[in-house]
Amino acid sequence: MSILLDETNRILVQGITGHMGTFFVTDARRYGTQVIAGVSPGRGGASVDGVPVFNSVATACKETGADTAMVFVPPAAVQGATIESIEAGCRLVVATADELPVRDAIEIRAAARAYNARFVGPNSPGLISPGKAKMGFMPSFCYRRGDVGVISRSGSLSYEACKRLTLAGIGQTTVVGIGGDPVKGTTAAEALELFHADPETRAVLYLGEIGGSEEAAVAAYAARVDAKPVAALIVGATAPPGKKMGHAAALVGSHADSHEAKTRMLKHAGVQVAAGVSDVVKSTQAALAAARN
Repeated sequence: MSILLDETNRILVQGITGHMGTFFVTDARRYGTQVIAGVSPGRGGASVDGVPVFNSVATACKETGADTAMVFVPPAAVQGATIESIEAGCRLVVATADELPVRDAIEIRAAARAYNARFVGPNSPGLISPGKAKMGFMPSFCYRRGDVGVISRSGSLSYEACKRLTLAGIGQTTVVGIGGDPVKGTTAAEALELFHADPETRAVLYLGEIGGSEEAAVAAYAARVDAKPVAALIVGATAPPGKKMGHAAALVGSHADSHEAKTRMLKHAGVQVAAGVSDVVKSTQAALAAARN
């Protein structure tokens, strides 16, 4: 069983009648994902591509047995929609929206912890367990089933890196887009522990960037005697200090947040650090070789 997501997840889509919701239903079901319900207040009784629509998450879960939620609503509605799914008993909730207020993200994390649920997002492409199921809008052709777990702060970087791995014959167990916001539903440290406990994952590829403290957690894990081998790529080498680069958390506030400091820290912990995206395959191969030894 892959971490968080596989063929057993029974997924409901909040905002199913919107553009992204209807696109996801068709795309995810074509991939083999179990999308069994949708929620759109006031539209109960309708259907989208054969998927029944309900007025509330509680009703959808009761009627269909849904246990996982994909949230496609505007940022202002994400907190309410996500917590509604958590309180209804969904064990995994994914929200891709960016521009989510930090306070809302904090409230969602607190609710997820209180109900023993897992929240992935915001500002994230979602996650995919290749050949099994997907929750998000990542291009499916970039991935193949295998034994490398991938954690990424950037959606587009994860597509590029995984496509290179796939072309090199290196498959992935699960690819988790943890997002680029300062407050994350699932942090790099939490995702690493999930991969650490996953018997299908032999090595981990971490795709990070300047700013924030996620990379410190990756280094701390890699330095453990029981750690699985880790490869990494940190982008933002030429970013000017003090300027936000794309993601809200990609801001160098001190030297410790810089590309140079993070790269040095990871290498010191034994991580196979790629010099650039073109070296991701080589670094991942080195991590896999270490897993065999």
